[in-house]
Amino acid sequence: MNRLLFILLILIILAGCFNKSETVSDGITIFTEEENIKENFIAEEKTFIKDLYEDYSSAALISKTGEVSIVKDKFYIEGKTVYVKGKSYKDIVGIYLTENYHSITDAYQHMKEYLENDEKVMTVLLDGFSYNQFKLAQEKDYIPFLSKYFKHAALSVYTPVTNAGFAAIITGQTPSVNGVHDRSVRDMKVKSIFEYTLEKDKEAVLLEGDIKILSTEIEPLLHIDLNGDGGTDDELYESALKALEGNYDLIFIHFHGIDDRGHTFGPYHRETMEYIKLIDQYIQELSLNWDGAIILVPDHGMHETSEGGSHGICTQSDMVVPYFIKDE
Repeated sequence: MNRLLFILLILIILAGCFNKSETVSDGITIFTEEENIKENFIAEEKTFIKDLYEDYSSAALISKTGEVSIVKDKFYIEGKTVYVKGKSYKDIVGIYLTENYHSITDAYQHMKEYLENDEKVMTVLLDGFSYNQFKLAQEKDYIPFLSKYFKHAALSVYTPVTNAGFAAIITGQTPSVNGVHDRSVRDMKVKSIFEYTLEKDKEAVLLEGDIKILSTEIEPLLHIDLNGDGGTDDELYESALKALEGNYDLIFIHFHGIDDRGHTFGPYHRETMEYIKLIDQYIQELSLNWDGAIILVPDHGMHETSEGGSHGICTQSDMVVPYFIKDE
């Protein structure tokens, strides 16, 4: 009996040691591109957002289903429900306050516009690269190329994981429409930019890591870790250089290494930041051999944990990413 009590005590202690950022929030996270204003917020009385934070022109209401509703009117929270002009929004997990709303879903329309104009476009998915990491790397002068072509912060989708973010980028739709909510889903309910290229008789290639993330209209070109360095980004880079010699209208490249190192070491660790520096060099070299536009967009960000880094919750570090376009 004493042994059983001892085991129960240990389990209770361990439960209390879990990182708070890894728990599922019951309330609403209110955030800007720079920081969280409120975490796990439940309004005990009617609370107008303007009383919590004033410097925004629009707000994105993010639901558990991945739907995003943009509102510009005065609104308030009561309990866990958001009210806008008499309309109620339940199951809200986050509220993004911004002066200039942009989303990773914009990448689809930007790719489409270039292709419609018979312009080539290269899109680089920077897996797990947060807006916070971008700012730190910029301060350290690690990313001269990315810094030059930075456009604005952008909102990822809920849930902020690779499958959902990737699907949002190539379909232009949120998870509530494209059907990809988490890591367990591979099939999209809507067409992607790859279907568009096929319909327009254009050539596209998808350069992926070592596994197929989503079921897309074209098969990805997968890569293996030939040199045993623990990742496939260097092999992807070499493959991309060869693809530049082809006659592709759309080259889509999915670099995974920032996310991998963020998970292992933490998003702001020296190893991760040095790798971001390397990726900047890769992209700069690719740009020298490409005569089309370049879009660079992360799928999600990442937050720190006691063991390194993670993502998948509605918080500023997971949900806000940098967005880049080079069309000169």
